[in-house]
Amino acid sequence: PTRRGGAGQSRGGRPETGHPRLHLKGGTEPRTNDFEKVCDAAAETQDSTGEDGLLYCGSCRTPKQFRMDNPPMEDRLLPRRCQCEQAQYDKEEVERKRRKHLQTVDELKQKGFTDSKLREWTFANDNGKCPQMRLAHCYAEHWEAMREENIGYLLWGKVGTGKSYFAGCIANALMEQEVPVRMTNFSAILNDLTAGFEG
Repeated sequence: PTRRGGAGQSRGGRPETGHPRLHLKGGTEPRTNDFEKVCDAAAETQDSTGEDGLLYCGSCRTPKQFRMDNPPMEDRLLPRRCQCEQAQYDKEEVERKRRKHLQTVDELKQKGFTDSKLREWTFANDNGKCPQMRLAHCYAEHWEAMREENIGYLLWGKVGTGKSYFAGCIANALMEQEVPVRMTNFSAILNDLTAGFEG
């Protein structure tokens, strides 16, 4: 005969779940406690010493030390980055270089342009209507060779044909390569000369 209300059974025949530390699944098999999961995960990530005497990372299982082979520090253990530490370092180094590059380019453009609007004169913003723009691309992409050969461009044409924009695209592209550029015009040059004579 089936007993009702016995140990581990509720009146409805369902397993009791009132135990503060143990959770029952299906009334028979215990589930792993969340606290135990945390402890197991922490144990897996703890560093440990290998048979060779080196300290190993608990995450990537690669050494965090190396042994010197040459005197006067022979057999001395020195720290090194494990694989996961090296990967994190490389990631942070890439980001640091990126921020430094952006800062350098920004400083160059602040000094190189008399008008902040010139920053928008880039190849990315070109409408593609000027067929000669391919020559501007060529100049910027081969800047080192152009400089070595002392090659420059002489632009001429009517007002509004895009000469200044052409030059601005080259200037922006070179500054993106961290090449210092000063973009000016004859009016600004004359003003600077006049100010120099007056001074």
